[in-house]
Parts: sequence; structure tokens; C-alpha cells
Amino acid sequence: MGSEKLKTRFAGLFMIVGMAAGLFSVAPAIDSRHYLTEAAAHFNQVIIGAVFQFIMALSYLGVALLLYPIIRRFSGSLAIGFLSFRIIATNLVIFGTILLLLILALSNEFVSNSPENASNFQALGNALKITRDYINHVFMVLILCIGNFILYILLIRSKLIPLWLSVWGLVGTLLSAVASMLILFHIVEVITSEYLVLNMPTAVLELVLGMWLIVVGLNKKVLRAHRTKVNSRPERSYKSNRTHDKSTSVLK
Repeated sequence: MGSEKLKTRFAGLFMIVGMAAGLFSVAPAIDSRHYLTEAAAHFNQVIIGAVFQFIMALSYLGVALLLYPIIRRFSGSLAIGFLSFRIIATNLVIFGTILLLLILALSNEFVSNSPENASNFQALGNALKITRDYINHVFMVLILCIGNFILYILLIRSKLIPLWLSVWGLVGTLLSAVASMLILFHIVEVITSEYLVLNMPTAVLELVLGMWLIVVGLNKKVLRAHRTKVNSRPERSYKSNRTHDKSTSVLK
């Protein structure tokens, strides 16, 4: 029980750390129209953004690894689905971090050499930047949303957290997925007011759920009832076998 409580608290802590790291991972110089010059001029800002993005990736994975041993007791298939999609999302975040550093390296090269073929640098930079935007704000988010949707379905079925939190999670996940789809079809741009508003419910939920897991934790009655049910199975099986043996001996 103590181990479960500790894991739950750390999972809540990682949720909050992941949300905070996501906020600090934003690098305005990279999102600027003049990123080829702005990125090099704000070198430390981009590096700090990359560090926080890596921390965010580790936080995403940490939440899944800590919760998996607990939630798999209630549904092994849903738990492994949640963990699998979190692992994929983590890899995409790390890939996005690498692309961020590649854009920074390209910017440094562009500023240092002031090349005559600036159009080639611009074309390469645009390809890297667009790829990073799609990975960070579309495909990674969609993969993360699928994993979160699986988690909240499991939490609703198991009643490990209050229903209102799980429903809030489902609604927020749906809105975040819609925001990413709007970016994919060029209906809204990255880091716009529409995009931020659609992602706000998920961001606030991460904070609330993280605090809930740290302070309150998972439903102790549900965990205790499930543990009692599991522990009673061998005893019932043993009694059944003894009854069967007695019946066989009487027939003989």
C-alpha cells in the first residue's frame, strides 16, 4: 500500500512537472518568421527550450511507468495501450527536440557565414521547422490524446478517481485532438489564441489531477476491495479442490 501511494504521488508530481516543462519549452525565436537569424541571436533561449522539452518527454514517460503497475490490475489491455502510446509520444517529443537543435545549428551557420545562397538555407530551415511543428503540435499530441483517452476510460471503469475528473479528462483530450486536427488542415496556426484556448482544459486538468494524486491519491476503497478479491481467489480455488477430492473419494 505504501509503495502504491508513493508511486501515485510521484505520478502526480510528474504530471505537474510535465505541464510546467511544456510551458517553458516554448522558444519564440524558433516560432518567429525570421527564425534563421533570431534563433542564433537567442541561443540560450532555444537551448533552455530544448532542455525543458526533454524534461517534458521524461515526465510523460514517468507518469505512464508509475501508473502502469497499478492500473493494469483493473484492465491489462487498456493499461498496456496507455503505456504504449505514452512511449510513442515520448519518442516523438525527443525527435522534436532534435529538430529544434538542428534548426538552431542551421541558424548559427547562416548567421556566421552570411551565405549568398540564402534561399537554400531558407528552404532547408522551412522543411525542418514545418516538420517540427507537425511532430510537436499534431502527431505527438494526437498520439498523446489516444493514450490519455484510454487512461480516462480505464479510470471511469475502475473508479480510481472521481467521475468528474475522468469526464473532464475525456473532454479536454477531445478538445486537444481537435486543436491538432485544425493545425493539420491549416485552419489555425501554431501558438494562436484558438489553439491555446482549445488546449487550456487539458493544461488545467494536468495541474488539478496532479495535485489530486499528490494530496488525495487513488481511491483507497477500490484498491483495497480489488486486493481482497485477488487474495481470496486462491482460497476459493483450494476449497473447491478439497470438495472435489472428497467427492471423488466417496465415489470410490
